[in-house]
Amino acid sequence: MTAREALRIARDARIAERTAAKLAAQIRQAAALAAAQVAEAAAREVALKAEQEASDAEFAERTAREAIEEADRQTARDARYAARKARKRKGR
Repeated sequence: MTAREALRIARDARIAERTAAKLAAQIRQAAALAAAQVAEAAAREVALKAEQEASDAEFAERTAREAIEEADRQTARDARYAARKARKRKGR
């Protein structure tokens, strides 16, 4: 092997080493980006689930409040009806 061939081989080896280092850095960046995207997607999913649970709780509270109000209205109607009936009986 001549000195010229040895220099060419050494230069090619250095170029290959730099290329491998660049590719390794790109792979690390891609892996970090993928991990960040997965974490972001998981965070969005958790936030969406919490938002849905809050919405469900609000709906349940509103439904319960409306049921109580309806029961109060029905009780008031029943009381008025009973009072009218009592007045009619008293008038006989």
